[in-house]
Amino acid sequence: MREKVSDAPIDPEFFPASIEFLGFIGGWGCESEIGTVHRLFYLIRTSDLDWLEEVVKYFDQIVSRKCVGSIPRDGSKREAAARLLDAHVRSRVHIECPVLPYRTGLLTNGELESIVNAIAGELKRNSEAAEEAQRRQGAPIIKMATELNLKPRPAGHNDNAWMASCPGTNHWLMILARENQFGCGWCKREGGPEELHSFYNERKIRSGSPRAVIGGDS
Repeated sequence: MREKVSDAPIDPEFFPASIEFLGFIGGWGCESEIGTVHRLFYLIRTSDLDWLEEVVKYFDQIVSRKCVGSIPRDGSKREAAARLLDAHVRSRVHIECPVLPYRTGLLTNGELESIVNAIAGELKRNSEAAEEAQRRQGAPIIKMATELNLKPRPAGHNDNAWMASCPGTNHWLMILARENQFGCGWCKREGGPEELHSFYNERKIRSGSPRAVIGGDS
């Protein structure tokens, strides 16, 4: 069962009170627009919660330092560290990918590698299952996203979840193939194939580009 991690505090300066333990879990590099940044993770244990703190460094400069989530305190420090890090990697899987070498702390190199590889393997299996389901069933919402050149691809969470480029933006929207529905939390838009088509055309009109005409009047 996956760990339910509470969201990070809104206040970027937040730091837990009454700390009983603070220790380095491990870290790795991640590619970014400015080059390779290093993400270092720390376990902060209080009387009732285990927190994950992330420190981002570029060369020797700290770019950011913040708590990114918490879980109820349970088990050993190493067990809590593994659960927190697994949940964090899953939350960032479409944004960044850890790269070698790993830096070890509470977790060994093998344990860090195991977390990353297990998530990568799960994403691969789920993506293959989603593609196979689409070949068999041909969800109209996926076909529409393809015709609109929104580049739909499996999200990897399960065999039903897809993601695609959100029209006219730099983020993505989510698609549930079996339900034949899309949704974008940032843009507050959702619906089926027709709504996706209309949403696309609205964005094209706003940008001054030609609208997409697919299967009838638009």
